[in-house]
Amino acid sequence: MRKLFILAIASLFVASAYAGDYGYDDDSSSEYKYESSTGTKYQYDLSDPADSVIYGVDPAAQLMDNINPNVEIDRNLNEYGGGAEW
Repeated sequence: MRKLFILAIASLFVASAYAGDYGYDDDSSSEYKYESSTGTKYQYDLSDPADSVIYGVDPAAQLMDNINPNVEIDRNLNEYGGGAEW
């Protein structure tokens, strides 16, 4: 029983080591998944209906968009991101 437990734990470590190779990378840069042509990074791509709904209930992201002057430039260029990086 103990050998089975150790084997299971070892398997978890091996699986997590290979997870990055298959798109399951958990790094902080994935917080901003949309980048406009001006280089502004956004948490949400507002052309994606799912992102648009989530953005609608994220007051912090909306506040950041009201503060960041690059958001207005992007929207004038018909690029719609939400939750701009400051």
